[in-house]
This record gives sequence, C-alpha cells and structure tokens, in this order.
Amino acid sequence: MGKRWILLSILGMVAAAIIFLLTNPIEIFTSEPEDLVIVKAISAGNTFGQLAAEAGLATDTISSILEKSKDIYDLASIRAGKELAFVFSALDDSFKKLVYPVDTEQEFIFESVEQENTSPEWRANLVDIPYEVERKEIEATIDTSLYETFLAKGWDVRLGLELAEIFAWQIDFAADIQKNDSFKVVFEERYRDGKYVMSGKILAAQFVNSGKIFYGYYFQGNSTKVGLPTEVLTKAGYYDENGNSLQKVFLKSPLQYKYISSGFSYGRYNPILKKVSPHRGIDYAANAGTPAVAVGDGTVIQAGWNGYYGISATIRHNDTYKTVYGHFQSLAKGIKVGARVKQGQVVGYVGSTGLATGPHLHYEMHKFGSYVNPFLVEVPPGEPIAESDRIDFERIINKFIF
Repeated sequence: MGKRWILLSILGMVAAAIIFLLTNPIEIFTSEPEDLVIVKAISAGNTFGQLAAEAGLATDTISSILEKSKDIYDLASIRAGKELAFVFSALDDSFKKLVYPVDTEQEFIFESVEQENTSPEWRANLVDIPYEVERKEIEATIDTSLYETFLAKGWDVRLGLELAEIFAWQIDFAADIQKNDSFKVVFEERYRDGKYVMSGKILAAQFVNSGKIFYGYYFQGNSTKVGLPTEVLTKAGYYDENGNSLQKVFLKSPLQYKYISSGFSYGRYNPILKKVSPHRGIDYAANAGTPAVAVGDGTVIQAGWNGYYGISATIRHNDTYKTVYGHFQSLAKGIKVGARVKQGQVVGYVGSTGLATGPHLHYEMHKFGSYVNPFLVEVPPGEPIAESDRIDFERIINKFIF
C-alpha cells in the first residue's frame, strides 16, 4: 500500500508538471555564436582584390562584389590608412558583409539581405555612420599658437583645425595670432560603442584676436524658394552675429599654422641679390612639401617655371584680382594653364626653386594689375542669412551666449 501510494504521488507530480509546462511554456534562450570579423588594414599599393583574397574570399566572389558595388562606390578607390571589415557567418563560414569607411560621415556596406520566399539578395549601400553625439564646450587663452594650445590641453587637434577653417577668411592663423588671444568653442564629440572617435561639428565659436572679437554660428536655412529646382535661400554654413556669411571671396592665407618669415614690404633686403629691393608679397616659411592652396576660385593662367619665382602658379580670379604662388618644389596634380581651381584646392607644394635661400612660399595678390597687400584687401562676404530665416537664426544665437 505504501509503495503504491508513493508511485501514485510521483505520477501525480509528473502529470502536474506536464500540465504546468503546457499552460506556461518556458522560453529557452540559446546565444548564437558570434560572426567572424576579419579586419584588413589598407597600406599603400594594396588593392581590394588582394585584401579580399587574404581575408578568404573566392575569386568569383571578389569579382561579383566589385561588379555589383561599382555604381554605389568604386572599391578600386580604397585609400591607405583605412580598414576593410569582412564578416563571415559563425554557422557555416559563408561571407555575409563588407564594411568600408568612405569618410568621416559615411560607410560603404555590401551585405546579404534576406528576402521573403526567395534566396538572399546582395545589396550595396552608402549609409550614414551612426555616431553617438555629446555636446561639449572648451575655452583657452593662447600663449604661442592655436595648434600648440590644443596640444598642451590634450584636446583633439582636428577640432583646432576646424576652428581655424571657420575663421580662415577673417584671421591669418600663420601671421595674425598674438599671445593672449583667446577662444571659446561649443561643439559635438562623436562616439561609437561608447568610445571617442573624433570631434564633430562646431556649433558656435568666439575668437578674440588682437582685441577684436569674432563670432561664428553654424546655421542651416529652413526656407526655400519654389522653382525648378527648388532653391534653398540660406546655405548651410557659418555666420557672424549679424547673419553675415563668414565665407568670403578670398581666404586670408594660403597656409595655416606656419609663421611668416618676412612681411609685406616695399623695402626688403634681398639676401640673394644682396640689396634692398621691392618685395611685393608675403613669404611664408614652411617645411618643404607643405601644400599651398588657392585663396579663391579662379583659372590658372601660368603654371611651371617662372624665372626667379621658380616653379610657380598664377591664378586669375576675376577681372579685378589675380594671385601668384612661387618657389614650389612641384605643382599639384592637374594644375596647368586653363585649369579651373576652387578655393582651398591645393595648387603646389612648398619648395625653394628660383631665387630662394630655403623652403618657403612666396605669395602675391594683384588688383587691376598692380601689387596690393593681401592683408589689407577688404573683400565682400558671401550671401547673408535670408530674411525669411532671420527668426530661426536669432534662436540659434540665443542658445549660445558667450
């Protein structure tokens, strides 16, 4: 009787457990194995096909990727210093995805996408990089240079470069920076997976140079003019406190973060000719190979050897202005007579060709055919804030009170 009762009790408990499980199913979680990611660093001379083969892709797969992605991004143009990430399935080692950072804003993704009732489809896309963004604010007083201030503070020097670019039309950071100049910057920092990647967009900035205060606010206009095509009335960019564009026809300097070895003068002692002679330009001392950029849009009217200028380039900007860049060790690719150049485009690389004692850039500006001091030329800014965007712009300014 006792054994029978025990057996019945066990059977009853089993039955109760079965009923409980049927009415309260337990979800059993199994963690899938992680996919295998092979990262290939790109060195000078590497090709996509070479790196893909090293990662384990078959020749026909590599050819298919190149063919199917070329209309979105040409993988033949991958650049040294970046990385290619190849993702393989942890279940069967099959290739699943390729990731390549095109620039700081977008990455190229080639991946297998599941399709309902059909086999997977390969797709190529350019997608925005999903940064986590934090807003930060810094300020400092300059002792020697903007660059050295960022180094001393341990700040990302790329942010300093961006700050200099914003005010590049108002301040010559190679010549105008003085001890005790100061700045304040409100900006975004970018993170991925909780790790700092780089500084992001500068939202607002104040720069005090020789007692003069400059402001810059990033603004992207909202109003448009209906037409074919629709016209955005206020271009995205940086504006001063009055809504005037900080961008002008000419940059203040063709070089940044370097010092001027001899200023603009009509009575400069020429160390080669051993006599005082007119020096109608600016000499920027810089390391050989430093790139020099066009200060404004224009057309190249002279390129190559040019007497005591050595290897030089002359750019005609309009009916009024032209600029000359001399003593290059070489011209940049594509710089030849008739070529169109954009503001900020590299024209050549600092050297010491022609009459030069050492590496430096000789820079001149001519107005109506006569030499002028580029530091004293007043040029008009770009288009200001559209009146229809004025209220929105004022809201931006009120967010950042320096």
